[in-house]
Amino acid sequence: MFGQLDSVELRTGLTLAGVIAFRMLGLFLILPVFMLLAADIPGFTPAKAGLAVGIYGLTQALLQQPFGKLSDRFGRRPVMLAGLALFAVGGVVAATAGSIEMLIAGRALQGCGAIAGVALAFAADHTSVKNRSAIMAIIGMGIGASFLLSMMISVPLATLLGLRGLLWLTAVLAVLGMLLVITLPGECVQKDVDLQEAGKSATIWLFAFSVFFLHALMTALFVVLPGMLVSQFGFELEYHWRIYVPSMLGSVILVFPLLRRLTTGKREKRAMPVAFLVLGGAMGLMAIGQSLAAMMVFALAFFLAFNLLEAAMPSMVSRLSGMAGRGRQMGLYTTFQFLGAFAGGLGGGTLLGYAGNVVTLGSAALLCVAWAVVVFIWLRSGLGSGLESAGSKQQA
Repeated sequence: MFGQLDSVELRTGLTLAGVIAFRMLGLFLILPVFMLLAADIPGFTPAKAGLAVGIYGLTQALLQQPFGKLSDRFGRRPVMLAGLALFAVGGVVAATAGSIEMLIAGRALQGCGAIAGVALAFAADHTSVKNRSAIMAIIGMGIGASFLLSMMISVPLATLLGLRGLLWLTAVLAVLGMLLVITLPGECVQKDVDLQEAGKSATIWLFAFSVFFLHALMTALFVVLPGMLVSQFGFELEYHWRIYVPSMLGSVILVFPLLRRLTTGKREKRAMPVAFLVLGGAMGLMAIGQSLAAMMVFALAFFLAFNLLEAAMPSMVSRLSGMAGRGRQMGLYTTFQFLGAFAGGLGGGTLLGYAGNVVTLGSAALLCVAWAVVVFIWLRSGLGSGLESAGSKQQA
């Protein structure tokens, strides 16, 4: 499917997957339980709790491109180490917070470790064009594995450690990520074609806006869903993994054959509007779900579409990014990724507090369907032609 990975490429992909997995595990462990456990913190409101969930995304968004530019100048590895150190310090601040406002500050500091774009640029530096999708998929698998593991252990760990204990654990995981970064190979850049087509810029913006909506939807879903499962279905927090784990695992099993077919036929981009329609449909059906079995099916559809887009889009962006300024280009993409997480947390929490579960999920579904239409029109208009020309020139 992706060509034959050499030992350096495979090692790079697996190590970066571990770095990102440790970092994302620190975030995902909190996501399913935060809205319920944070209720005991002085100053709690749904809107402030939603802000605490999403503020990490805002600071990530603001610093992705600066970190990317710094990595272009000073190297990827030292910038990743600095970012993980900031993440660890932010975890300590959040764990020792005495109010929801201080917790928000700690989460914001965690977000200052904006290394996602740098890590993707490092992966592209050490990977040939033909194998880059494989590396991005390996990194995506690391994110998916951390999400799946967090769904299994989040509630037991929360019961054992409490919210503060989970926040301390995020700092420990950041330190483990730093140890992995030290083992990465030295700086090395694959000599890609540096493309300057007019369509290139337009296509990168398409992916930037798309990843914004993707992560806004994910964050908003987990602002709403834990409380909804408890209040509407009487499904207590310690059993929520029974919804998350089977649906996430099923989506992982299904997404790789689907991604293989799309990649072989060079149809990843054309699948984007369909995937967003599936996301919107799943969230809309969750809003009116009448049983836990139905909620699990809708969650499976959501995670399948989410994982497909999460694996395919960074690879497509990397095919548009030439050697010069790669950290900046990947930083642009991840800027919108984390800006979406912020918007989803803040918007979802605010709307939840004023209008409830059904309106929040229904509104997210309508926005998602609208974006699917925009993507379809964008691609049909020819603005997305830069990707095809990128692929043909790099193969040449």
